[in-house]
Amino acid sequence: MKKTIVLSFLISIFFICLLYSCKKSNQPIDNCAAIQKVVINGAKNSYYVGDTISLNAGPLPPIALFEWFRDIDPSSISGDNTLFIYPCKKSDEGWYYVSISYPDCASKVDSVYIAVHNPPATAPCSPATNTISFSSIPSVNVGSTSWGMDVDWNCKNLSAPGSGGYPDFNIYFQYYWNDKEPEDGAYDISNTITFDDGNPYSVFMSSTYSSIYFQANPGKVYVSHVNGKIQVTFCNIVFSGSLGGPTYTTSATGNLSAP
Repeated sequence: MKKTIVLSFLISIFFICLLYSCKKSNQPIDNCAAIQKVVINGAKNSYYVGDTISLNAGPLPPIALFEWFRDIDPSSISGDNTLFIYPCKKSDEGWYYVSISYPDCASKVDSVYIAVHNPPATAPCSPATNTISFSSIPSVNVGSTSWGMDVDWNCKNLSAPGSGGYPDFNIYFQYYWNDKEPEDGAYDISNTITFDDGNPYSVFMSSTYSSIYFQANPGKVYVSHVNGKIQVTFCNIVFSGSLGGPTYTTSATGNLSAP
């Protein structure tokens, strides 16, 4: 009787161990299959500057290891299954990759392209196209404009040449746009043509009148496209300049359009 009980107990232990062993051996197989199904979720086609980018990799296999990478930087930017960026900037645009791995399994890599754009904005004034109204120097009805690379400053320039005693006008775009068409929206006015802050959504504006070089003070301009041509609108922007003595100021409201 005792032998029968012991034998039954041993048989039961054997089947329990066998069952446990089978389940344990199937775990890596199940995890490997799950890893190959992981994809990046939550991505939109495009985001506006200042939005929240939130990406996650799923469905989530047990004990999987995650690494997020950028196309411009091989170093890992996150080791979680979720990647969170707030507030997003233009520099956050590009390809994102997630690598999912598990011991004894082939790694899975998925990718998504994130586009980041300037949010839409409307100018608070509506000057006529190719006109510039100054407060203390002659206003201008622009006869012609030019749009393209400025070889002296190595950046794009939307300009109106001065003639007949009238002021000229220049709108320089940050270097990011040297090989791209600027996006619509509001742009900050930089206090230097070297664009030291690195903000792609910035311009530098200047005007020369009676040998006085006027430079725009901080503010905003508004970029738009009409019939495929870039236009820049600015509203009551203060300009300052001097001839080495007292400072002269004037304000300008206007609109310049590419030819």
